Amino acid sequence: MDRKNFIMDSAPVCSLSDKQLLRDLLNSDIMKTDVVKQQLNMIKKNKVLEIHEYTITAPKGNDARWQTYLKKDGKRVKISAKSEQGLYDKLYEFYYQNNLSLEMLYPEWVEKRTNANVNIRTIRRNKNHWDKYYKEHKIVQIPVKTLTTDMLETYFNEMVKKYSLTLKELNNMKFILKDMLKMCKRRNLIDSNPFLDIEINKNACRPANKLNDVSRVYLPDEQVRFFEALRKEILAYPDNTDCYAISLLFKLGLRIGELCALTWDDIDLETSEIHIHKMETQDEDSTGKMRSVVVPYTKKKSSYGDRFLPLSEYELDIFQKVKAINEENHFKDGNFIFCDEYGRTRIREIDNRIRKLCNQADITPVKSAHDIRRTVATQMHMQGIPIRIIQEFLGHSDTKTTWGYIVNNQEKEVLHSRIKNALTNLNGLTQASGGL
Repeated sequence: MDRKNFIMDSAPVCSLSDKQLLRDLLNSDIMKTDVVKQQLNMIKKNKVLEIHEYTITAPKGNDARWQTYLKKDGKRVKISAKSEQGLYDKLYEFYYQNNLSLEMLYPEWVEKRTNANVNIRTIRRNKNHWDKYYKEHKIVQIPVKTLTTDMLETYFNEMVKKYSLTLKELNNMKFILKDMLKMCKRRNLIDSNPFLDIEINKNACRPANKLNDVSRVYLPDEQVRFFEALRKEILAYPDNTDCYAISLLFKLGLRIGELCALTWDDIDLETSEIHIHKMETQDEDSTGKMRSVVVPYTKKKSSYGDRFLPLSEYELDIFQKVKAINEENHFKDGNFIFCDEYGRTRIREIDNRIRKLCNQADITPVKSAHDIRRTVATQMHMQGIPIRIIQEFLGHSDTKTTWGYIVNNQEKEVLHSRIKNALTNLNGLTQASGGL
């Protein structure tokens, strides 16, 4: 038997994390008797430094000790040792052999998702769910190696009842624990994943509130009032291009972030097309502050979002008016189409303008830019455009999503009328019998 197989066959006397240390060392091709202990200690130290968040203090006198702090049961606890290596041994035992918890692993999990280029909004949503459902709960303080399927089932059923979760919200918050335990299994911190066998009573979830169809699109009479408010706003602020941008939303059905990322290079006058392949999103700067940036992809980095849309004379005329306004007022920010004296027009500015126009048009509740997208999809469907074409026009990855954008109020009104007529003979209270 060779040396590696002998060592690994003897490994059952070691903890799971010690076995991983041995694997790391054996794979490094430096397995020599006189340096084994030194290499193991170095690996231990590096693994501790990956997750330890407190300062490690060296002795300041002959009788002093190496010391630092640990977070245990929600409290900060001081630990010390005579030697540096002794302190790292204690830290390693705490983190990797006995007490590594979800609470300790959470920063590493967030960093992993950030490095994987997960959308910053998704990461922020994960953080909100962590803070709300996990951060103060005892489940995140239990060592991951002792977590059981029963513990997880009890926790999730408790959350469903406590917060009256919808199935969608349950799945969103559940993802955090699921993915963290998956990371633990890959790192050999647990022998098996207790999440794989959980059974949650999903019937206890609260049904999601169904939106009334009329609140999801601009109805015909609302369109008339909105466009009138739009024209008045252009007359009141002739040098502002926001209203022209909003007009294009009704023609191109763009996401508001795609609209704010348009550049003059995206327009092809020969083919009368515009290329949609960028969007505005939020990113975190070096100080931790969120800022607006334009990225070279659309929502979810889907290839379906990269698309070419036809331009009519109406849209081309809008672009010419915007260009003239920019040149006359010296508005410029790189090659972006929509800008003002402060630079590129942001999502927030367009959203605020839409809200203002809705208030002026007496549209309550206020409808959003995304409701304009639904209005475009609904109008195309009513004109007989195939669902597959509407899907491509909106940049959806599947038709199921597109169907969710289509609201056919005319069919609904006809259906309601037929139901009322069908039930007329069941009117139990009539004028003849002294009823209603």
